[in-house]
Amino acid sequence: MKKVFFITIALTSITYSTETGFSFTSAPLLFKPLVANTFEPRMGLIWHSNNNRLRLDIGNSVDLVQYTFEKPKQHLTIGSDFFTYTLLRGEKNFHFPVDAVDYFFGFNINFIDTISCGVLSSRLRLSHISAHFVDGHFDGYSGMWKDGLSPRVYSREFFDLTIGYVPIENFRGYFGGIYLWHVDPTSLPTLSGYLGGEYHYQLSTLFNGYTAYQFSATGLRPRHELQVGMKIGSWNGRGTQLFFIYHSGNNIHGEYHDRKDEYSGFGFTVDF
Repeated sequence: MKKVFFITIALTSITYSTETGFSFTSAPLLFKPLVANTFEPRMGLIWHSNNNRLRLDIGNSVDLVQYTFEKPKQHLTIGSDFFTYTLLRGEKNFHFPVDAVDYFFGFNINFIDTISCGVLSSRLRLSHISAHFVDGHFDGYSGMWKDGLSPRVYSREFFDLTIGYVPIENFRGYFGGIYLWHVDPTSLPTLSGYLGGEYHYQLSTLFNGYTAYQFSATGLRPRHELQVGMKIGSWNGRGTQLFFIYHSGNNIHGEYHDRKDEYSGFGFTVDF
């Protein structure tokens, strides 16, 4: 992680007076986050309708540096991700104690090329995830951790490569693979893969309907993630997404990584 950090800092300090080369960027993300992928930066909330739990997502991804090619249809950016996804328990009197929280941060390199039959894109992330139980998982009356599960170490550093293809304007298909080059517990598989797709359709100048699905082969058990919803605002710009979600597979939170989780619910996110 330290080497990647210093390489990124070095690249951000490079500017060119010519039309090609590295420069700072304030443009929107070159690689739009995958809608049905859990591990993406978001700002929003998901309510689990079948177990009275909530998932709170807080974070962002920013492109810091861009590289300008001689070919105008090719684009490259270097950016960073910092976000959390948090599990909350619903209790009486509008209380939502925090059960578990996972921290995700790292760097990414993104590339897009427009070809004759569509748009090819890729994103390579070098990232870290660590997971922790919080006070909402502790029973203060009994002095014991809830569900008979005490805190345990969960940490992983990994490469995540995604290849996307947009054959038509309102559809994106993709597949990817993850390689864990350091992980604790060591029993977790070092390789996993996923594939998915997103389709959106304009209902009016203000509303876009969409459907997104991702299948992940994690090595523990397959994971299915489905979203069906509507975005208020431009599909590729700022706005609010309201959606139905279905999840089945291993739990996304590291402290529960070896437990099956299945739920459906409703949520919203704010795109920035």
